Amino acid sequence: MSFSDRCTQLEKSFRLTSCLLRDLLQGLQTRRIAWGSARASMVVPSPELEQLAQQLAREETVRAELITQIRLMLPAPPGANATSTHVNVTRIAAALPTAAAHSLREAADEATALAKSVRVEVTLGQRLLQFTRHVQENLLAGTAGIKTPRLGASVYDRNARADRTGGTRGERGVLVDGKI
Repeated sequence: MSFSDRCTQLEKSFRLTSCLLRDLLQGLQTRRIAWGSARASMVVPSPELEQLAQQLAREETVRAELITQIRLMLPAPPGANATSTHVNVTRIAAALPTAAAHSLREAADEATALAKSVRVEVTLGQRLLQFTRHVQENLLAGTAGIKTPRLGASVYDRNARADRTGGTRGERGVLVDGKI
């Protein structure tokens, strides 16, 4: 298989990744909107999103293999080994004709932008889950008097000391403010 064929496959991989990322982003946004409107049926685990994530992982593996093959085909800098050189889309595009380079660069840029959007959406989802967990803990503590264990101190207190006794509370390592 020639260098240009592998580059064409790499571009197709970027385009497929873009389609998968677009679908994943839409699914994540739908789940976030459903969470905001309190429609629990839309917030349950989604096998479709899991399948998209698995397809993205497979496509990443294919793309890594293609880049490894392309790395060996590119001329190595003087004094360097071809297997140890860093290869990115810019370096590959420099070795292609202008039209093919532009197309490859465009596909890679689209996939990068969509990946950033997915990361933002995932971060929003994680923050919503943290908020929900925090609200639920406070609701349980205020209503039923149930205290849920916290993972650590929420604020810094220079007068605090570590409670190493464990006692009957069973909360080893929790900071105690030392006030009576």
